[in-house]
Amino acid sequence: MSMQNRIPTPDCEHCKSRGKSLFHFCHIEETDYINQNKTCALYKKGQTIFHENAHAYGLYCLNAGKVKLYKQAADGKEQILKIVTPGDFIGYGAMLSSNSYAVSAEVIEDAVICFIPKETVLKVFRENNRFSEGMVQLLTNTIDQTVEKMADIAYKPVRGRIAEALLLLSESYKDEKNPEGVVSITREDLASYVGTVKETAIRVLKDLKDEGLIVTNNHTITILDPKGLTRVCELYD
Repeated sequence: MSMQNRIPTPDCEHCKSRGKSLFHFCHIEETDYINQNKTCALYKKGQTIFHENAHAYGLYCLNAGKVKLYKQAADGKEQILKIVTPGDFIGYGAMLSSNSYAVSAEVIEDAVICFIPKETVLKVFRENNRFSEGMVQLLTNTIDQTVEKMADIAYKPVRGRIAEALLLLSESYKDEKNPEGVVSITREDLASYVGTVKETAIRVLKDLKDEGLIVTNNHTITILDPKGLTRVCELYD
C-alpha cells in the first residue's frame, strides 16, 4: 500500500462493519492487538489490491466500498467470482494455506481497506476457538459457493443466472445508506459475474425491466419485484 493512501486506522471494536466480520468473535484485548498491528488505506475505484499468483502476506478486511474478486483467462476475459462488501475478509484462503492468491482483487467502488499481517491473524486464530471455527466455516462456504456458481454457469440459462445474481447482489448491497439494496455495477462486470457477454446481459436486463421486475439507471439496478425475480430463478432450477 502506498503511503499517500494511508488513512487513520478504524477501531475494530467500534467498526460499523464489525457485526458482519469474524472479528466480532474477538475479545477487546484481541481487537486492541489487531489495531496495534494493522494498517488502513483508501483505495480508489479501479485500483488493484492484489494480483492472481502474488504471495499473501496477511489478511485484508473491507471497511467500506466494494471489491470484485476475479480470474482472468488467457484471452483476457474476466470471470468475477465474488463481489466483496463491507465486513468481508479478502485473501484469507491464500494466507491460511501459504499459497499464492488464486484470484485478483480490484476495487469497483472507492474503498477503505484494513490490512492485518499474517502473524497477527494466526495468533488470534490459534488462541480464539470461535474465530478459528468461523474462519474454517468461511472457507467451507466459499468452496461450496464456487462449486454452485460453476454448476449454475454450466446448466442454468443466462436469464436465470442474472435474476439470481441481482437478488444476491441486492442483499449484499443493503445497508443503512442503501436500505433498498440498489445494485451499482457495470454491465461488463454483471456479465462477467454470471459468465456471459455484455450484449446478452444488456438484453436480459431490458427484458426484466420491460416485465416490471427491475428499473435501471446508468450503472444502478433496483429490484421492483423480488418475488417475480425469484420465480424467474425457479423456472430453471
